[in-house]
Amino acid sequence: MSFFKPSYDAGVAAIHVRSFVKEHHDVFLKILKPLLPYIAGFQLLDAVISDMYFSNSKDGFSLFGILSAYFVMALVISWHRVVIHGVQNYEPMNPFAPKKNEILFIVVGIAIPVVLTLIFLFVAFLSRNTGPLSIVMLVLLFIPIALYVFYRCSFYFPAKAVDSSMTLKQAYALSKGYLWKLIFASFLASWRVVLITWGASLVMIGVGAVFSVALPFVVAGVHHTLIFVLTLPITLYLEPLLTVLGVSVLSNYYLYAIQHSER
Repeated sequence: MSFFKPSYDAGVAAIHVRSFVKEHHDVFLKILKPLLPYIAGFQLLDAVISDMYFSNSKDGFSLFGILSAYFVMALVISWHRVVIHGVQNYEPMNPFAPKKNEILFIVVGIAIPVVLTLIFLFVAFLSRNTGPLSIVMLVLLFIPIALYVFYRCSFYFPAKAVDSSMTLKQAYALSKGYLWKLIFASFLASWRVVLITWGASLVMIGVGAVFSVALPFVVAGVHHTLIFVLTLPITLYLEPLLTVLGVSVLSNYYLYAIQHSER
């Protein structure tokens, strides 16, 4: 089916999403392939710099990861258009010449988690003298609040991907009643790929452990780069696939909400 048929039921929506992504897997690869050198390349730069200058740090250097995420955003925007406009009518985002609506998409996508994190840090600072248990409770409270805010604002992103004039306030209002549908449909659409990703991660951890035992002195100097190489199948395919499954679910409920709000 070239045109996606939105559904309100989470189970039906998940089936439609999986079928759509499977049927148009070639379109997914067509969009993804030009972006992969930048997604993987910037992550490789982070890994190499981490091994060269931050080898004692567990987290390492991550500045270029932001640039990698930018190209993932290009995939997200393009796939929203595939679902909403149809396979024959979509226009992929050109990451080297972003349009105004695409810039808004990316800026708001970064701003929401940044603002939520700053609020959390401010509250945590005020609670610094109340003990570690209070901080744990604060984290447990913050996570569902952050997820709620993100999901309630989420319709803004497919709207901007297709150059709609929708505001965050309008997106928040339009998403009323869809929160749990978005969560359940996303889980149902992607759980198989999530399990495959977990399995692949366990295999990579095992391979990395073998390298660490067999070549401890070599691995010590290229720890972050080795992790990057071992997780390439996840970086190059499984993570983008999970991304488009989630994007498809969001587009599904955006389309459904738009169609039924106009009646």
